[in-house]
Amino acid sequence: MAPLISFAKSTLSYPLYAVDFDPLDSSRLLVGGGGGAGRTGVGNKITLLDTTNPNELAELRDIELSKDEDNVTSLAAGLDKDGASLVFAGVNSSPEDLGKGKNLHFRVFRTETTAGAKGKGKGKGTAGAKKAAPGTITEVSRSALFAGREKDMYQRITRLSKPFSGQSQLGAVATGLCKASEIVLFDTTSTNPPRSRGAVQSSREAVDVDLIQTGINEYLFAYCDEHDIYLKKISETMDSEEPECIYVTPATREAGMSKPTTPRFRAMRFLTREFVIMLTNVANNSGVVLQILRIPPSGKGQCRLAQSLRLPLGISKATGLAVSNLTPPVSPTVPQGYTQFVLAVAGHDISLRLFKVDLQVEGNVSMVSQIKSFRTFTKVHPLQITGLAFSNFTPPTHPVTAQTPPQHLKLASISVANTVIVHTLPLFPIPLSVKRGQSKTPRYVVALPSTTAVYGLAITVSIIAIALASIIIQGILEIRGGVPIYLNARTHLPVVLQERLGRPYEFPSGYNGGATTAEILPSTETPAPRATTDPTEPLTNAEARPTKARPTGNNHHPGVPTDDDDDAAAAESGSGSALRLPSFFEELKQKTAEGKAIVLLKEHQGEDGVTAHIHADHEQHDGKKWEDLAQEQKEGWKQKLKVAGHWVEDMGESVLKGVLFSELAGIVGDAVRG
Repeated sequence: MAPLISFAKSTLSYPLYAVDFDPLDSSRLLVGGGGGAGRTGVGNKITLLDTTNPNELAELRDIELSKDEDNVTSLAAGLDKDGASLVFAGVNSSPEDLGKGKNLHFRVFRTETTAGAKGKGKGKGTAGAKKAAPGTITEVSRSALFAGREKDMYQRITRLSKPFSGQSQLGAVATGLCKASEIVLFDTTSTNPPRSRGAVQSSREAVDVDLIQTGINEYLFAYCDEHDIYLKKISETMDSEEPECIYVTPATREAGMSKPTTPRFRAMRFLTREFVIMLTNVANNSGVVLQILRIPPSGKGQCRLAQSLRLPLGISKATGLAVSNLTPPVSPTVPQGYTQFVLAVAGHDISLRLFKVDLQVEGNVSMVSQIKSFRTFTKVHPLQITGLAFSNFTPPTHPVTAQTPPQHLKLASISVANTVIVHTLPLFPIPLSVKRGQSKTPRYVVALPSTTAVYGLAITVSIIAIALASIIIQGILEIRGGVPIYLNARTHLPVVLQERLGRPYEFPSGYNGGATTAEILPSTETPAPRATTDPTEPLTNAEARPTKARPTGNNHHPGVPTDDDDDAAAAESGSGSALRLPSFFEELKQKTAEGKAIVLLKEHQGEDGVTAHIHADHEQHDGKKWEDLAQEQKEGWKQKLKVAGHWVEDMGESVLKGVLFSELAGIVGDAVRG
């Protein structure tokens, strides 16, 4: 059976720093990177991969850039005014040009398609495919958008707004390793050079930027430094306004710290025009937090915290964030309805953690659910993850029928170890019959059980397991005779199983108590010597026989004798009583243990043929120790004790030692006559 989430891996010839999916075809993935300027022998490239096969990646085409220039530091896939695919990338010029103050860092590439082109990879997903495949990747233009001329400056961030049919995209590029940070906005209607939509200057470097289209030629632009978030509305009449600070991270004072510490933002993304999600690293690498902030409607004022989740302690620092809207609006003027967002967080420990957030809309009020984790991938890449990207998911046309093919969401991740991995997440539709938390049209969500269902199943399984364990324990204790009978387990289990479970006090009906020593249990009887007995007076057989107490437990098998009549019947039959045998010798040894008297067994003509006499230790007697008896005498005494029900073969001769025996007259006479 195939795994729920499949993945495909490919290793290229250069380290990777930038990744994005083609907005026109979610099966095409663009990656970029390289060894930079110099004689490292590692080229600088942009590669187009086919991800149709969820188990294998196929390399379709690449473009090799100049080895004298820097590697690809960032890229974003977009569309031109005609709807053709473009790639906007950041590539610094050669060190020689940088020394002259010239840096054409902003590059635009076009991915052209040919109907008969096939991929070079071995993936079965591209073999024999009849759809148009990219034939070449060509450079369209290169230009400089930043005003600064610092040698170490590079284009660290390239971001585009989501494409809509018939609408131009707004983009933003931000500097890195620059004393005076710059963010430049542009649109994609013109590529040589792109049309600038303003710039933002800051003394602190921008950590991340994002854009979302809210109407015809209207956008929200947000960026953050390590501690603050800024927002700017962009339209044809508001390009010149300065961004407003809408959130300031509060400082926290931790135990043992002399000064307050402030968490640092690592990434940001718009969920809707009302919500933005922030990826925050807690100070001193002590954890990661996901925060969803509600943006003030006017764009001015402070954000309010809507949801927050601290990631497990296993991840101490995050390096990247990606977000996918599974039910995006079809137009920038259409308000966002019910949807589910899928979040991916890359950890410093080379892990990927997936989360989901539901957006509920009632009238003009939008609310986000709790952030819930649903999958974790550990040790995804050999080295640090440098980029994440979700494919552009567009739900199929409605209605959803049985003929609608399965839908998937792809997550691509890259690393400096030259590896690219694409995870394919299955999606499933929520039918219209689901009334609560549903829009008027079917939508897709992550194809995994909900947290409520998982908890409910776990509770149900736990209850069943506890009930079964209780029944088993009750049955065992009933068989052992330690608890009142409720299940009547003895009637449902064969005698063999009851013996294996161990019943130390009672035995099943029909069990031969005199068969083995293991079945002779002294704890079920108590000796009852009479206090008025004269030591010089011989004991009768009834007096020598211990008084058997009736069972006092809650669970007594009907086959166990419970009165004196049954005891006598057992003695007459010669089978003996399992409750009586050991007590006879136990009482005799208790008499001799006091050291003032001895017990002498004599032949008796009564019912049992054996009588016990108590003698003072100074009186004369004709008794002998068991070891001193002749073999014929020993055998005779064994036979008499068997008949009396006081001894069986399995008890051995050790119980007979310490007691004195008189000589049997019959045995002596036979020996004389012989």
